[in-house]
Order: sequence, then C-alpha cells, then structure tokens
Amino acid sequence: MALTISKARQNLFALADAASRGEKVQFTYKGNTFQLVAEKKPSKLERLSRAKPLFTLPEGDSIEKIEADWQKVKAEMHADWEKRNR
Repeated sequence: MALTISKARQNLFALADAASRGEKVQFTYKGNTFQLVAEKKPSKLERLSRAKPLFTLPEGDSIEKIEADWQKVKAEMHADWEKRNR
C-alpha cells in the first residue's frame, strides 16, 4: 500500500500494525518513496495466533454439547432408516 506522507501520519498506528504483520507499507514524501518495515518479521505461527477465529460458538454452547446433539441426530436418522427398511 502506497500513501502520501499526510495519510501515513494520520494512520501511523494502523500502518505499524500492518507492517508488523509482514504487509508492505510505503509512503511518498517530496518525490521519494519510503517503506515501513518491521525489524523482525513475525513467523507464520505468530501471525496465526493473532488471527481472528473463523467462527465462535453461541453463548452457552460447547463442542461437547454440539457433539452430543450430533450423536442424537445420527441415532434418530439410523432408527428412521431401520424403520423404513424392514
């Protein structure tokens, strides 16, 4: 992302965050292009640990409850299949 120095100044903290994630950050000033680079590029594992989760469970739910509900549904489906195929 290439910005003017005015835009870079307005968004300095967001740009620093982007650079720390390994994104390329550039701005221009008096015809010169500058690049903001983090001193140490984070590892893939570090970037993953900062990533937002893909999904969240509704309040009061847990993986165990969902698994138990799924087992009930499977049992009901199996019983229905057995009943229809006698």
